[in-house]
Amino acid sequence: MSISDILFTAFLNLWRRKMRAFLTVLGMVIGVASIVVMVSLGIGIKQATIESFAGTGSLTTIRVNSYSWVDNGNGGGTSRQTELNKKAVTAMKKIDGVQSVMPLVTTYGMLKSGRYAMDVSILGVTKEDAEEFGIELSEGEIPGGGGSNTYEMVMGAWTLNNFYDPDNYRPAVDSKGNPRVTSSSRIQLTFDYRNIYQSQMDYSSGDNGDTRPLGSYYKVKVTGVMSEENNDFSYYCLMDMDQLVKLAKANKDYTSFDSSKYDTVLVKCKEIDDVKTVKAAIEDMGYGTYSLQDAVEMAEESTKNVQYLLGAIGGVALLVAAIGIMNTMMMSIFERTKEIGIIKVLGCRIDNIAGLFLAESAYIGLFGGALGLVLSFGVGALLNQLLVSSGLRSIIPAYLAFGAVGFSIIVALAAGLYPALRAMKLSPLAAIRNE
Repeated sequence: MSISDILFTAFLNLWRRKMRAFLTVLGMVIGVASIVVMVSLGIGIKQATIESFAGTGSLTTIRVNSYSWVDNGNGGGTSRQTELNKKAVTAMKKIDGVQSVMPLVTTYGMLKSGRYAMDVSILGVTKEDAEEFGIELSEGEIPGGGGSNTYEMVMGAWTLNNFYDPDNYRPAVDSKGNPRVTSSSRIQLTFDYRNIYQSQMDYSSGDNGDTRPLGSYYKVKVTGVMSEENNDFSYYCLMDMDQLVKLAKANKDYTSFDSSKYDTVLVKCKEIDDVKTVKAAIEDMGYGTYSLQDAVEMAEESTKNVQYLLGAIGGVALLVAAIGIMNTMMMSIFERTKEIGIIKVLGCRIDNIAGLFLAESAYIGLFGGALGLVLSFGVGALLNQLLVSSGLRSIIPAYLAFGAVGFSIIVALAAGLYPALRAMKLSPLAAIRNE
């Protein structure tokens, strides 16, 4: 018998026993749908976790600081500081997998616009580094230094929402929730918080113990606003590094600032897969590192057990379906014993007999897998509607869809293997005499 003959005959055998075949296929449908839905929920949990972390920053960015932990091998260790300087930045740029490196200096101040104020962290960058790092703006441009008396600043995507009234701490928003301070508003910068809260403090009595003169105000020109895509900088403001260093030095009585080194270096990797190797190389240089990828990996570890549990539940359903296939094939052998004996007497090869039963099992696996996949898409869509408020969802990628159908065929073939072997071993004469 040719392969086409085997496949055709196997299909006819199933068709002659349509109800039994339907019930067996139905078992596979339920089993495949169960395991696909369960696995898809696990994938959805993982994807939701990644997206939640991605919403707080870039997964390809590594934050480098000067402090690292040296393990002594006995459960303890010591903190080590390695200076972040231009030499270190140059070395980091040469690491394989690094796309760009941006050194930062940081200081803290307060912005004032009318009666509204805001605490702010200011990052000093160079225009070239910011552009190379891929910082995107929703409007305006990155500051390039300006004139000696012009202090330029780029606002983070969410900073304008942080202005408040220092007298009552109410947000500076209108009745519709729109910020009252915009990028076109007149804004001043000070490094002395007393300028903002002086109406609430009594300096005349000397009770506060602060005898420093009040710090200066500096006019700031907002040259742009970062887009919401730059999650790493959403709550920061950017200034030209030379300008920020100049301001910090002029206000050393109100800031803790060391212009001889960088506070932080941001390293952007070419791909997510490069993060781990780049982090290891930077840590070997003596620096501490952190990336959102670390948090994602920890979250994935905590969700693995959930994924395994969901997969196991689906696997049990598929196992029950496989037992159903084996039972169906064994019953078919008992019913067709005489038929098998006649086929053997007529000279049919025993491997063709085994092929007939395996082909029937494969058909059950194919139909059950395909219909189970269709059902899983429907159930997944329903779950996505029910789970929309929770942020979770069922995700069925292509590899899961094709893998499920392929796996169902393999399971069906495995379930049909023993019955096929039994059919091969039947004695022709005994089979013919069987009533």
